[in-house]
Amino acid sequence: MVLPYLAQEAIDDIKMNFFKYRAHFSDPTPSWFIAVFEENGWWRNSKVRYDAIDLDMSEDFNTSDRRNIERVYTGLRGLSPALAADERLWAGALFGPFWDYVRYRRGRELDGGSEQDIKNSFFFMRGTKRSCFMNCLSRLWWTGHLIYDGAAADHFHAADLLCDGAYASTVILLSSSNFMANREIALGVLDCMAARRARGERIGRYHYVEANRYLNSLGGTMLLDTIGREEVREIVDRRLDRYLEKAAG
Repeated sequence: MVLPYLAQEAIDDIKMNFFKYRAHFSDPTPSWFIAVFEENGWWRNSKVRYDAIDLDMSEDFNTSDRRNIERVYTGLRGLSPALAADERLWAGALFGPFWDYVRYRRGRELDGGSEQDIKNSFFFMRGTKRSCFMNCLSRLWWTGHLIYDGAAADHFHAADLLCDGAYASTVILLSSSNFMANREIALGVLDCMAARRARGERIGRYHYVEANRYLNSLGGTMLLDTIGREEVREIVDRRLDRYLEKAAG
């Protein structure tokens, strides 16, 4: 199959003239939208080929997000980061073959009728980097890209940690640091969190906030891209020990 994409003119028109489209975001199928897009020459085929992706739509989002990270990244592994950062591609996917998924994952927001919630469900509304991890479909691919561990038997084991709680906000926080674009650094941080969780520690938002803050401060004095995953794990672990000791008084 070929992944469709939506012309920029269509995205701009929906954002600017939302009132014309609002009522149809609750439709059971995207046929009304596709008819409008085709009539205006806005519905196009990309060069991205993929096999059908069977997304999990179980009641528990933590469970389905964990499974779908692996399924989307594996199914669309041929995407380059440049293509995966293109709003038009994800909009086409959501108005097309992944309509049922966006209706499942963002159903409450879509049925609520809030203009901002609906736009956030389909488009990039907060800048490209942040939006890649906010959009309900693109964030699955980008999380897979961020955490893929080729050295492990389970390449997506880090998703177990990310999806054990508030996945959406955690992955946005994790990705907010410029250094996290380096997979070795991201995996080093997640290795640290996984080890601490295995020792019985409850991992919260403050763990990631402190890890990001400390790595950003270190970035001014050393080349983080030159250190390995294990060293990152040790650095973050020591920092969290000191932080928690101080917090405990």
